[in-house]
Amino acid sequence: MHSPHPNPFRRTAVALALLTLSSGAVAQQTSTVMPAVTIVGEADGATYLAKRSASATKTDTPVLEAPQSLTVVTRDEMDARAVTSVLDVLRYMPGAVTETHGVDPRGYEYFNLRGFINAQNTSNYLNGLRQVPGGFGMFRSEPYGLERIEVLRGTGSVLFGQGDPGGTINRVSKLPGTGAANEVRVDAGSFSRRQLAADIGGAIGGSGALHYRVVGLRLDSDTQFDYGNGQSGRNERQYLAPSLLWSIAPGTTLTLLGEYTNDRSGSGRWTAVRPDGSLTHTMIGDPRFDQQENEQWSLGYQIEHQLNAGWTIRQNLRQARLRSVYNAINPGAVGNNIMQRTAAQYFSRVDNTLVDNQLQGKFNWAGAQHTVLAGLDWMRMEDSEYRVRGAAPAQNLLAPSYNVTIGPRTQVFGSLRDKLTQTGLYAQDQARFANGMILTVGGRYDKVEDTLQNFLTKATSRSDDSVLSGRVGLSYLVTPELAPYVCVGTSFLPQIGQDFSGKAFEPMKARQTEVGVKYQPANGKTLFTAALFDLSKTNVATNDPLHVNFSVLTGAQRARGVELEARGEVLRGLNITAAYSYNDVEVSRSNNAAILGKMPILVPTSSASVWGDYVIGGGALNGLGMGLGARYVGKHYWDQLNSGLNKEQTVFDAVAHYTDGRWRYALNVSNLTGKEYATCLAEPAKTCFWAPERTVQLSARYRW
Repeated sequence: MHSPHPNPFRRTAVALALLTLSSGAVAQQTSTVMPAVTIVGEADGATYLAKRSASATKTDTPVLEAPQSLTVVTRDEMDARAVTSVLDVLRYMPGAVTETHGVDPRGYEYFNLRGFINAQNTSNYLNGLRQVPGGFGMFRSEPYGLERIEVLRGTGSVLFGQGDPGGTINRVSKLPGTGAANEVRVDAGSFSRRQLAADIGGAIGGSGALHYRVVGLRLDSDTQFDYGNGQSGRNERQYLAPSLLWSIAPGTTLTLLGEYTNDRSGSGRWTAVRPDGSLTHTMIGDPRFDQQENEQWSLGYQIEHQLNAGWTIRQNLRQARLRSVYNAINPGAVGNNIMQRTAAQYFSRVDNTLVDNQLQGKFNWAGAQHTVLAGLDWMRMEDSEYRVRGAAPAQNLLAPSYNVTIGPRTQVFGSLRDKLTQTGLYAQDQARFANGMILTVGGRYDKVEDTLQNFLTKATSRSDDSVLSGRVGLSYLVTPELAPYVCVGTSFLPQIGQDFSGKAFEPMKARQTEVGVKYQPANGKTLFTAALFDLSKTNVATNDPLHVNFSVLTGAQRARGVELEARGEVLRGLNITAAYSYNDVEVSRSNNAAILGKMPILVPTSSASVWGDYVIGGGALNGLGMGLGARYVGKHYWDQLNSGLNKEQTVFDAVAHYTDGRWRYALNVSNLTGKEYATCLAEPAKTCFWAPERTVQLSARYRW
């Protein structure tokens, strides 16, 4: 019989193991993960533009030449905007709509890419390897531990295997040997926020063969959710990421990486909705019960060896585990302002093992310079879920009572085990011709097996799929600064279940055609991009017209859109990002005539953003900087029938900062005007979630 893995977590043992690793592990920032960032900023050294990336091709490739939409958010931009989550990072880029479920103190990343809302489950990558979720267990990312975040929009299965077609988000860790300065940082702000963080590294010994880096953080904060009795939801985090780089011999490097995160947060975010549909700030849950504890760790390595001047082999491996205990009071029926409630506990344990083996070669043949890549990757995810519930006292919405006694949870309503394995074989050739043409051709074969056991019903669901994926992209360097491109690619996503006849569901599949142009002026400090895309998704489950409560895979969705983006230093000391997205997304095939031609939920037709940060260089005000940003999200539907709309919103952010030698001081304000708004959706009843309130953050950083 399946059993959960509840508290206590072995925090001390894991922390000690990671501290030991910091003195005996090794790490390197190879091109498999991310090439070194080229600094292009002025004034206080801010760098908003990365010239090269590995996320689009798994090779060190100029962003200008990658035949697909790609955005890189650098460490300096993250610091300037004082981001505290991956959602904060995505706010100012095209194609992404964040916080579709409002503020979530549990740390789940709800967003969509190019109109597809599955993104949080399928797009999460760390250093080129997926962080595979399971049930309520999802791996979280601490943005302070990241050097940058790269978003490849559109289909990406040719390199990464299964995934939704919206895109791929690759988080790139801070690693040793990059020449980064040591720093200590202190933050304080709204909701009793207090944070201490440090990033320290350097060489070991005088040979230069060993470099270490340790990134750590301690956060103690409340959340914006106030229970009205003086209590708020908690938000606590401990984070430690040691690494060590060992240059074993000329052309051979080894990296071991460690990461440990422990989150304790209040999970309550549900507020009561009046019978007329208007919102309140009355919390449905209870501050003593609504809690979540999430503990995760990972250990891995990256190794690279140059066989000769043209050929290189690499291997990237990670073993990761998370354990989560999630307590929540769930709402029930409401009558005469009395809400019935139930209390539930969700226990999750998720294990990931992932490895990516690569052989890369560079040579000249048939009038072109070729960069070929062949790879074999493998992953395994095992998830155990155990869920129990029981009664909770009813809540008077006019006079709520908190810190009440919650009875025992004795009803088991979930006992599951999921095992997913994926083996992928891929190859790619980037051929660069003398006339400026760059042809990128890739193909991939995947074998995916997924087995879901339900210990309550004694049922087992299986999927066993073999899928081919591909991409063909052509870029043309009209000049060294201007590159139009065209790209056609596919993706797939397995799905558990079967039809009435017992036939297992085939994977959802997608195909995308994208045309665009990229322009990077000769000074190399800015990048302007424009893209048009046409994306279709098939094998979508829809109602079986002949058998009630069954589905068939005859549904389809289609997304067409335009994305515009500019980023970099447009004037000396002035860094900007600007983005605009237009999405035309619809249900193109469905057996439910009522939703045919309708827009999927939470997908705005238009969204836009602009952020500018100016630093004065020279004179009496040398080092003083100011920034202002605006984020616009258009109206979008909260139900499949398109009968209800979430209103359009524009939110402003601002920063003032001052750099004096080794010190930097900053005051960041998110949601500058204190706008109060919510996002609603049908789950299946109408449920609404409050958006982030105004947040003030004061920080001081010292570097040496």
